[in-house]
Amino acid sequence: MRLHLSLQWKVLLLVAGTMAVILLASAYLHALLTRLLIEEFHYDNAVGQVVTVAKRTATNDYFTTGPDDLLQEIQFLVNSRADFNQIDVYQTTPDGVRLVATTAPDGPRLPYLNEQTQDNELGELERPLPDVVSIEVEREGQRHWIITAAINDRDGSGYVTALVRKSSRNDLVSRLQSQHNMLLGGAAVASIALLYFLFALFFRRPARDIAGAMSRARMGDLSAHAPVRSDDELGTIARGFNRMIDDIRGRDEERERLLTQVNGFNDELRHEVARATRELRAADEAHFETQQRLARSERLAAVGQIAASLAHEIGTPLNAISGHLRLLGRNHPHDRDTQRRVEIINTQLEFIVRSVRGLLARTQRQRPALQPLDLNALIEELLWLVKPTLEAHDITVAAALDKDMPLLRGDRDGLLQLFLNLVNNSIDAMPAGGELEITTRLERRTRSAELTFRDSGVGLAPAALEHLFEPMWTTKDTGSGFGLAIAREIAVAHGGQIEAVGGVREGATFRLTLPVYADAPAPEEVLTDVA
Repeated sequence: MRLHLSLQWKVLLLVAGTMAVILLASAYLHALLTRLLIEEFHYDNAVGQVVTVAKRTATNDYFTTGPDDLLQEIQFLVNSRADFNQIDVYQTTPDGVRLVATTAPDGPRLPYLNEQTQDNELGELERPLPDVVSIEVEREGQRHWIITAAINDRDGSGYVTALVRKSSRNDLVSRLQSQHNMLLGGAAVASIALLYFLFALFFRRPARDIAGAMSRARMGDLSAHAPVRSDDELGTIARGFNRMIDDIRGRDEERERLLTQVNGFNDELRHEVARATRELRAADEAHFETQQRLARSERLAAVGQIAASLAHEIGTPLNAISGHLRLLGRNHPHDRDTQRRVEIINTQLEFIVRSVRGLLARTQRQRPALQPLDLNALIEELLWLVKPTLEAHDITVAAALDKDMPLLRGDRDGLLQLFLNLVNNSIDAMPAGGELEITTRLERRTRSAELTFRDSGVGLAPAALEHLFEPMWTTKDTGSGFGLAIAREIAVAHGGQIEAVGGVREGATFRLTLPVYADAPAPEEVLTDVA
């Protein structure tokens, strides 16, 4: 039995097959790239752990103080990391190499890798860092890395060699890949359904209209017209059919007019009235549809801008949370400083909630709740908040705060969000580290507080100055274009203004002006160095 498929189903099957191939290729490449990235992260982390053991051995002088502390430290690392199978620590002496500590006293000793070690036939010898050499081997049917890091101690030298299992299962990555594949599959199904709907709307419906008009014309209805719904090929066919029917009807009417001229005039008049009515109705419907589409587009644009702003608001404090989490991992769990940083993280989580609520409130055009606040204290809180992130990016901060700065009327969360946006822009502009200067100054003549954020980054192009504060305009590859727009909105809501100062020196400078709340005595500055 021969299967008869309509053109619509043929196109849908072709599109579905193509999308299936694309989805399979995408899922395979996504899984492959994800596995390579996880493997690279696992390797870099393992190298960092081995280098840390070597540095701590040299710093704590374990070669002279005894192997007990060293053994305890490397045993803790092996017990806490399931991928570390064995760690050997050797000391180089005039009599040869002496084993100082090992986590596998009954196992075979690990080889020493250095710059003279020969590579294997697969080219798996790597030198990721100075004095660090690694090679990939197979042990008990599994792939491992042997990583050697040199120890340069003032009382001697040696090396640390670790055996690290290469494979590391990550359930989170597996779930993300499954969700990715499900999302792609859902998108494909939705796309095919949308294509079916569009095909029915723009092809099958006009084709049925033309076929119906032809059927009516064949039955003697010479007034049958096919609606022209588009300017494509089907629209051309419909217009051609209509012109053909009009020509036939015109000849028929001419013949009838010779017989009954009065009736012919009446018929022609009724036809013209009906045609004009149809055209007017079609024009009115087209105009109404255009207005509806414009209104929907404006609403969608507004929703999109709010969603992008909301994402930007949430992303900013997450940078601070990420920095403190990194510091938390380096401290002991019972350290008081760790507890303090945990409190900071909790504060930031609350700040995220308040930021989202504040953003939704701004969509309703509500004014911020202005209260008296200390600007210098808010700057010091900002410096403590971003200190881990600045240290991670090798950025030094110098803060010159006017000691006699009076109180301001402002929204604490809104101003802190503004400051974080400016600091994050400076961090993005200094990927290799640099300097950030924050100054506050009281302008007594205008009774306003002037804040300056100046960095040593790549600077601003003159053509970019006039677009910096426009929504969805950015010079960064991954930027949303809402950071400075939100900063300007907050500044204006406080009765102030923010501007980018061009042509000052290398880097970028932003100046913020806010009205003060009380009088202040003679000026005096306090210099604070952070990071």
